[in-house]
Amino acid sequence: MEKYYIWLLLALGEGRPEISQLLKRFGTAQKAYEAFESNTALLGAELTAKAQEIGLDKAEKLLSSITADGTELITWESEEYPEHLRRTENPPCVLFAKGDSSLLSKKLVTIVGARAMTDYTASVIPDIIERIDKDYAIVGTLSEGCDQLACLNALKYGIAFIEIMPCGLSRTYPAGSRSMRRFLLENGGLLISEFLPKTNSSQGSFLRRSRIIGGISYVTLVMQAGAKSGTLNTAEYSSAPLFVPPHDIFRKDYSGAVNAVRKGAKLYLGPASIDKAYEHALEAEKESDDTEEQKRANYRTGSAKGKNSTADTKTSVKENASPEKNAGKAPERSDFDSDEQFSLYMFIAGSGSTVSLEEILAGTGRSPESLAEDLLDLEIAGKISCAGSRYSAV
Repeated sequence: MEKYYIWLLLALGEGRPEISQLLKRFGTAQKAYEAFESNTALLGAELTAKAQEIGLDKAEKLLSSITADGTELITWESEEYPEHLRRTENPPCVLFAKGDSSLLSKKLVTIVGARAMTDYTASVIPDIIERIDKDYAIVGTLSEGCDQLACLNALKYGIAFIEIMPCGLSRTYPAGSRSMRRFLLENGGLLISEFLPKTNSSQGSFLRRSRIIGGISYVTLVMQAGAKSGTLNTAEYSSAPLFVPPHDIFRKDYSGAVNAVRKGAKLYLGPASIDKAYEHALEAEKESDDTEEQKRANYRTGSAKGKNSTADTKTSVKENASPEKNAGKAPERSDFDSDEQFSLYMFIAGSGSTVSLEEILAGTGRSPESLAEDLLDLEIAGKISCAGSRYSAV
């Protein structure tokens, strides 16, 4: 339920990685809340003290005031939550939205650039947007320069535009953008923020916004960026194919974009560039899902090989036919991502049966924050299992 997500934000703070760790482990905000209620050791001392001060009644009251003005909550559990964003390292637990939230189901392409545009960039942006297929929605901001020009041209050519804000939806950034934002909403656009409505922008909130702008789309276009441009933050957070338009590589206005090309970004050479990149990204995502599902299936059946290879299947069957040959095989350091994970596994395995989180904390001397991450990784890898707040080696 939505009140539990508001509780998470009030208790832990927007953008905290502990929130996404809890959600990835327990699946929903309600289950994370219930787990915390029964075991406050899930969080560090500082976060625990703050979380215990926040009651569900306060979260419910705030939720009522948020939804009263038409703000929609797109939570981690919502079907509308963008799948590409969900796969990022630290996805927001809630997206506060105003406008047409169905735009999130479109093909999303991020367009960002510098505030101080060159004449060349100013001429390229309209040409690119005019030729973008209407199946796409452009993701960006209303910052001066490239971003505002992208929004204006999206409205001009009938392309949906989604603004990601660095503050709450009841705040205005940048100054003087209120009328443009109203015009965007009147023309079928969408505003998105991970921040509670009355949260002001801050230096940290711009970086948090960059991770959403870069993580939500399957394709990112960097129109212009100098060597130290904040635009490059979006590129750094993006796992999507990165494109830059051809430009004068010797101008410092584009030095950051040139470095992006050196690191693997491609030149934008027309709408087909976006279409192909989008298709490839979806295919890669599906292959990743299939691989993960196969790993889970292999783990459930005890097979170490894929099911699509005849040779592998024969090997797997042969190995499974004589489980006693593998029984008692001691785990090795190379089976784990780090020394810390290996030590943690050995501690849990050495407990004999199951061990509580409190016992793990006391026995390993580790901080709750780092421990939570390794426990989650080991659980995902199928090396340990968790029932309630007790762990056992698999």
